[in-house]
Order: sequence, then structure tokens, then C-alpha cells
Amino acid sequence: MRKTRLRFATLALGLLAAACQDPTSPSIHLDKLLSAPLTVDIGGRAYRLETFVCRDFMPPTNLEGSTLVAVVYLTADDGLPFPDEIGAPKLWVVQGEEVWEAAFGYEERPRSLLRLDQVTKIASGGPRWDVGSEVEVIVLITESSRNPRLLRATKQIIARTE
Repeated sequence: MRKTRLRFATLALGLLAAACQDPTSPSIHLDKLLSAPLTVDIGGRAYRLETFVCRDFMPPTNLEGSTLVAVVYLTADDGLPFPDEIGAPKLWVVQGEEVWEAAFGYEERPRSLLRLDQVTKIASGGPRWDVGSEVEVIVLITESSRNPRLLRATKQIIARTE
């Protein structure tokens, strides 16, 4: 029992350390992230990325605001239902030379019955970059029969929510 707890604690610390990577040392080179395409073709279907990047300042007494939250919508351009075999385990948010790399903590398939062509994914715990500043958002796309690819949304503005 004691060894099991120790192994679990070691695993938990390892996962925590992996989630808290240095925001300036991404696992993929910055040039490669910034050259990712704005659409990808998988099986003859085009997919694109939409985002909502924000920091929350609620309640009003929270002057520092929350850390960065990235909500991404992976969308099939043809409007057909989003396939189950396409995944997106990770994202990078880039501001200048700084990079926040994170695994998604939440996924919703589909976002709503009116949007069967979309998958919503959320990552939180990012840096406290300035509201109104511009970022690039890059997502790792996986599919069972192909190599992983990158997909990018450019010139995204960090919003302030209250």
C-alpha cells in the first residue's frame, strides 16, 4: 500500500512538472510553430481553428486577473460532423518570443447540436499576458492514419472577461 502511494505521488509530481513547462522553451521550435498552416486537409476535408483567448477579472476586486485561458474550436469547413478519430491533445500560445505550451483540460464533442462540425477544447493556467495584446494559437492535430500536424490561428487578441 505504501509503495502504491509513493508511486502515485511520484507520477503526480511528474505530470505536474510536465504541465508547468518553462514558457520560453516549447517542445517544438518557435519557427515551426509560427509556420503552421491556417487550414489542414485530412481525408479530403479541410479543418480550421477558431479561438477565444482571455483573462478573467471577476470579481472586480481581483485586480491581478486570472491566468490565460484558451478556448479553441476545431471546425470542419464542409459543415459535416466532426470525425471522432481526429484529436487535439496540445496547444501553444505564442506572444513574441514567449510560448505557453499546455495540454487541454476539457473537450466537448460536439459544441452544440447546431454545431456538429465543431469540437471545443479548453486549456487554462497560462501566463498573465496583457489584455488586448496579440497572440498566435497553434494546436497539435492527431489522426489515426497520419502523422501529427500543426494548425494555427493568427493575430488573436487576448480578451478581458468580468
